[in-house]
Amino acid sequence: MKKLVSSLVMATLLFSGISVVAAADTVADSTATHSKAEKKEENRAKLNAKAAKWGVETTDQTNKEVKAAIQEAKAAKKAENAKKEAAKEAKKQEQLAKLNGKAVKLGVNTAGKTAKEVKAAIQEAKVAKKAANAEKKAAKEAKKQEQLTNLKEKAAKWGVETVGKSAKEIKAEIVAKKAEKKENKK
Repeated sequence: MKKLVSSLVMATLLFSGISVVAAADTVADSTATHSKAEKKEENRAKLNAKAAKWGVETTDQTNKEVKAAIQEAKAAKKAENAKKEAAKEAKKQEQLAKLNGKAVKLGVNTAGKTAKEVKAAIQEAKVAKKAANAEKKAAKEAKKQEQLTNLKEKAAKWGVETVGKSAKEIKAEIVAKKAEKKENKK
């Protein structure tokens, strides 16, 4: 008897479990259907957000059409960026060519140097050139002073006054004194 009762209880539990599982499957199917619709709307919302980001119109368009329009917008943006990058590179090359021209004028070697390095080398060359010019100017001024000193000595020998007179005036007076002395000899 115990065996019979336990068999009946087992059979009841077994059949009730099947009905619960069957009921759960039915509920799961309706949830899955509801879930698919929600998922479709979520996807469309994401797609609309992406389309708005890329400036694509989504009204009266299917998801595939919207995706294609987004891809076109991405490709156009990529092409625009490539064009900007090419223009930037061309400008960079033009500036480098100008720098190389300046460098050649100053005698700077630009082989294997970046634009920044070439600029720095040009600046150094300009500083060196200014220093060389200052040295030349100082040497020229020293020579001029030496010549003026020699001229003053000559003027003193010939009796010519040098105060407040330029080198040309002093020379002219010395020449005049020499000519006067020659004429006096005759």
